[in-house]
Amino acid sequence: MAHLFKEKSNCYFCFRCLESPVYLNCGYICCLKCLDSLEKSPEGDGVLCPTCSVVSLKEDIIHAKQLGALVTKIKNLEPQLNFILTMDQGMKIFQVTMTLDVDTAQNHLIISDDLLSVYYTPQKQDRKKCAERFHPSPCVLGSSRFTSGRHYWEVVVGTSKEWDIGICKESINRKKAIHLSEKNGFWTVGVRAKKVYSASTDPLTVLRVNPRLRRVGIFLDMLEKSVSFWDLSDGSHIYTFLEIPDTDPFRPFFSPASSYPDGDQEQVLSICPVTNPGIFGIPVNPQ
Repeated sequence: MAHLFKEKSNCYFCFRCLESPVYLNCGYICCLKCLDSLEKSPEGDGVLCPTCSVVSLKEDIIHAKQLGALVTKIKNLEPQLNFILTMDQGMKIFQVTMTLDVDTAQNHLIISDDLLSVYYTPQKQDRKKCAERFHPSPCVLGSSRFTSGRHYWEVVVGTSKEWDIGICKESINRKKAIHLSEKNGFWTVGVRAKKVYSASTDPLTVLRVNPRLRRVGIFLDMLEKSVSFWDLSDGSHIYTFLEIPDTDPFRPFFSPASSYPDGDQEQVLSICPVTNPGIFGIPVNPQ
């Protein structure tokens, strides 16, 4: 079904998503701009249909406004359709088994013994000096490194009032204060004061998110050059970044709250092992 939606929203001539679609006299559909590329009629006062050679004069061409509005809606749903299409076609998705990379953790972050959870503390930790370590921003990377394929992992955000999660370029500068934005190599979603959710576009995109959000699914599709975020309480889509560059390897990115009391367990971010690794679907968070 998802494949059919995408196929029917494409131009018959350029095979891209329809832009300002028009009907020719015979019912052939194409983009308005594609009319200039169609063969002209012998008399030069119309265009020939590429499939049946019926002549359409200028007055015969109809602007398909309703179809155009439908295509716009399908384009807005493209992240969901890509996600569903991936499952429909049985494409290989690597469900990531990762830990937190302690060598990248800023020195005020506490990493659990199992390397799956992180939270902030005002007390500086005694760790070895590493060129890979964040300073001064309270951030840490996941151990995984992505250069191709499709990958999925889950993060428990719980009731934390402040966090940012997603992906970043491996080559980002970790030795200065971090400003989360696409142009700086970060593709993340986050929250402030447990109220304002946003995506790291420039400027920020404010998001409408279920206040019961507790666990987030992250789907990195390097074939489609996109990264999607999903609310696992109800399987709803949160946000998708499109056309992400593939010039650098990507790393999972985590930044917990840094403005709340030391040891506040509500401010913990945790990597959640994905159960049923042979089955991929839009998961639902168990109550």
